Amino acid sequence: MSNATWWARDEAGVRVVPTDSTLSVVRALPPTGLIYSARMQGQEMCDSDGVFTQFYEALHLPDYFGWNWNALRDCLTDLHWLSAKHFLITVDDAHAVLSDNPEERDILFRALKDAANFWAGRPELPGQEKVTFQVALLCPPKNQEEMLRDLRAH
Repeated sequence: MSNATWWARDEAGVRVVPTDSTLSVVRALPPTGLIYSARMQGQEMCDSDGVFTQFYEALHLPDYFGWNWNALRDCLTDLHWLSAKHFLITVDDAHAVLSDNPEERDILFRALKDAANFWAGRPELPGQEKVTFQVALLCPPKNQEEMLRDLRAH
């Protein structure tokens, strides 16, 4: 695990984190501002409906959420209904997410990386705090390399 601060303003973040790793509180917390943390269960994300349900419930997605990949991507780059300035998405058992459907897993990972890059690339406007968006994909150490390979493929 890197010693870098997770919440660096210029660094987008989707990270694979082995469940046996440690991270100091100083590095894990944003420097200031409201944080919204959503924790999802990878075991419940076997298919796209499970993925959409976990995101819908954890992020309190609006009623107009379309229950498809484009709608999820749109919501991840909006988040106006949440008053936080820092977002942390944690997926437990991430190795189980869409494990039987590599095509949809690719779409999800791409959507997460695109959202992180979107928020990292937004300019900091005067009087407005920069929004940061981080994703931690938690998995057993034995699955870390496979997860990293899958994530890098996007």
